[in-house]
Amino acid sequence: MNDATKTSPSPQPLPTAPSAFFATTFGRTLARLVLALIILAIWEYQPDANIRFWMSGPIEIVARLWTWILDGSLWGNVGATVLAMALGYLIGTASGIALGLLFGLMPRVYRVLSPYITALYAMPKIALAPLFVIVLGIGIESKVALVAITVFFLVLNSTLDGVRNVDRDLARALALMGATRFELIRKVLIPATLPWIFTGMRIAVRYAFTNTLLAELIASNSGIGFMIEYYSGVFDATGTYAAILVLVIMSVGLTEVLTQIETKMSHGHG
Repeated sequence: MNDATKTSPSPQPLPTAPSAFFATTFGRTLARLVLALIILAIWEYQPDANIRFWMSGPIEIVARLWTWILDGSLWGNVGATVLAMALGYLIGTASGIALGLLFGLMPRVYRVLSPYITALYAMPKIALAPLFVIVLGIGIESKVALVAITVFFLVLNSTLDGVRNVDRDLARALALMGATRFELIRKVLIPATLPWIFTGMRIAVRYAFTNTLLAELIASNSGIGFMIEYYSGVFDATGTYAAILVLVIMSVGLTEVLTQIETKMSHGHG
């Protein structure tokens, strides 16, 4: 085959000026901002009165949110949601880790109880919310209980996975060298299960937030979920969308915090 018949690679097309601009961080950010402004402008200035009744408008929603900030009603409801989530998360995490490590030390007990634990884990926890409301009322106690039991099973199963992956040969070697049971727990069991525990804790945060809001939507007297349920119940579209906006801001903030934590932990492991 001579050189004339050889195929040369086709040249790659050079990026045009618009595509090169939108490939930059500034260009992408500007495009997203313009798109958001267009959507908000269409929403705000659409002329249909029925649509405005059911969907309100961005200016009215921001004005309502500003009113809540000034009169302090927003902070009380945000605080109620965060408090219920935090308490339930702490209780569920502590009990899940403790029981997971205990089952690791007593495998025969776990084998007896495992069918019941599996059945409770598989059951959708939100189905227990009405029962918690009947037993504990519509206050913070029922929300804490729902979040705690959700987080408990997630962390428990992660801890048990960590226990199953403990290096048995290392544990036996230390035992032969005279290590006590407490030393085996401190030097083998806990270090081996920590990565699994942290994974379960990270996953459980999102479930804790979601179940807190679901519990507030079912029955509550405070919280962001309560605000959404209340204003939608009185057909106040502006109040409903303002509460949903608060929820979006909280969700984005929580996601960003979790992303930063996961990034730092992955760098630490690396």
